[in-house]
Amino acid sequence: MRVRFVRTGERRYEVRVERDLATDLVMSPAPGWSDLAPHDLVHLVVEHRFGLRDGIFGQIAAGGNAGTFVPTQETRTKAWARRVERRNQSRGTQIARSEQLAAAVYPAWLRHRGMTPDLHHDPTGGAATDLGARQLGEVFTDLDRLSAQWSGLAVGESVDVDWPWPERR
Repeated sequence: MRVRFVRTGERRYEVRVERDLATDLVMSPAPGWSDLAPHDLVHLVVEHRFGLRDGIFGQIAAGGNAGTFVPTQETRTKAWARRVERRNQSRGTQIARSEQLAAAVYPAWLRHRGMTPDLHHDPTGGAATDLGARQLGEVFTDLDRLSAQWSGLAVGESVDVDWPWPERR
């Protein structure tokens, strides 16, 4: 599964998902714009680095839509919605953990880069988490690399990231 983060306008982006075992998806516009790394890109990185195979993108890799993506190749019918909802209900057991990790990692990464997160991104003011230094180092390395790609995009350009595990049915 390939996930494409497309800059679609000034402070706007979308997420496109190309799958082999289910129809392709898009979320446009996507929430959580950042000049450095959009919110959903942070989710993809933390799910990969913390082994969350059943988070947001894991649910999508299992044929779901995370409740926010729509098909690009077929009509969004009631039958499609029922099929996807069944997959959403049986997958995505780690979505809450993905949200928790993204909320903790992003402000920690900003501080690592010498920046001060605003209250929107760090309402707890840098509260301690259960994240280890080695794990954070791997996440920071990934975010630094992807941020360098993302920050240089013009409107219409994209960053592609492959989901590290096989799609499931």
